[in-house]
Amino acid sequence: MTVDSSSRSSLTFSGRPMSSPLKDVWSLSRHMVGHFVENVAPCGTLPGDAIHGDITTITRTCLELAISLLDGRDIPEKTERLKDAAAAWAREGVPIDTIHHAIHEGFKIGFDLVVTNATTKTRTNTGNSSGNGDGGSGSGSAGGSAGGSAGGSGSGGGSGSGGGSGSGGGGGGEPTLTLTHTDYTNLLQGAKLLVEILDTMTTAVSGAYVRELRAVVSEHHNAVHTLTSALLGGHPTSTMARECGIEIADNYHILALHIPPHPDQANPHLDPTIIARRKLRRIQAALATTTHTTTLSLLSTDGGTLLIPTTTPTDLDTLITHLSHAARVPITATTTTTPTTDIPTATDQTHQLLDMVTRLGSIPGLYRFDDLALEYQLTRPGPGRDHLGTLLNPLDHHPELLTTLQTHIANNLNRQRTARLLHVHTNTVDYRLKRIAQLTGFDPTQASGLWYLRSALVARTYTTA
Repeated sequence: MTVDSSSRSSLTFSGRPMSSPLKDVWSLSRHMVGHFVENVAPCGTLPGDAIHGDITTITRTCLELAISLLDGRDIPEKTERLKDAAAAWAREGVPIDTIHHAIHEGFKIGFDLVVTNATTKTRTNTGNSSGNGDGGSGSGSAGGSAGGSAGGSGSGGGSGSGGGSGSGGGGGGEPTLTLTHTDYTNLLQGAKLLVEILDTMTTAVSGAYVRELRAVVSEHHNAVHTLTSALLGGHPTSTMARECGIEIADNYHILALHIPPHPDQANPHLDPTIIARRKLRRIQAALATTTHTTTLSLLSTDGGTLLIPTTTPTDLDTLITHLSHAARVPITATTTTTPTTDIPTATDQTHQLLDMVTRLGSIPGLYRFDDLALEYQLTRPGPGRDHLGTLLNPLDHHPELLTTLQTHIANNLNRQRTARLLHVHTNTVDYRLKRIAQLTGFDPTQASGLWYLRSALVARTYTTA
């Protein structure tokens, strides 16, 4: 909302501009800033030079804006200056809640001054006679006086007619507020206008702050993206690092992530692209709150790469669990640790390992290269891999047996969990495992047979791809 003052006249009260209490902008702005320092930002949120410079100046600008609007004038350059200040605060990292608290505290001070100045209090003795008039008559007692706003008065019990109503007395009763119709109307209009002024200020500050913050974040994101791409490509430079404000570490944890689709992406009534982007934003937000600012990432809605310095105290397993909760889908990840100079090669290997894990249908979670070195080696091209891939050919005509074997191995040979996932009885799982042994010659319930069958599954995912 913006205040339209093109057709608004100056608001007055008792013949004086309603903005009168705000006219001394220099002393009032210093008073307000002192109040801000003591009550809004007591912990040093705002630096001293800002308090005595920009903050005081902008407070004065806000007062001048309020005065001009109360006087029926709009000064666009004042609003623009407020926007410029908000943008500068965004760049300097001043919290937006501190800014809004300061605006509202200053507004309360100014509002109180305007309203207090716009009221006149008289005292009346409520125990003596009182008078009222229909359309403006007044009456009074011998010890008192009565007021009509336009004029009737009386003494000794007499009455007179006038333009207002009044009550009379000579004692110390409750104070009452005496307003003319014009003053009452202006007071209401002034209260509404003050709320509009507050809206103008907060809207200007919020809009400018958010726009500038987005620009700053975008610049930083682009610089970090460039640095991450350079590290993954083996071409990092100290110049890039300085531009990002990030020091390149000597060693990194490399994490390759597979992010499955969110269930809502299959909902025909929802836009899958929007759902996927929201999922990614939740992951990025969780990553920002759980890892150090030196963590680098290149992520899409389907997955990507994280580079975390080994000096950063991070529990990688807990991190993947946290990211999965944020994404609301189970994330699968693989990790290796490598010197910075070997990042390109290590990243390729980590993603190859992730590809193998997803091909095997392994349960979501974090897998380390050391734990799957044998399986990784089995994926290398050669006659050994080709031969292992043929060991499961007898199951080609029994897809339910192949599915059972894959699920059973992926669930660490847990028969109950395998049965639940396949929606069959545990006895059915036992029967199928026996059939696999009969058809292939390798018993999945024995260590030697299981080793060959697991190796065959790894090789088969590549020879049949």
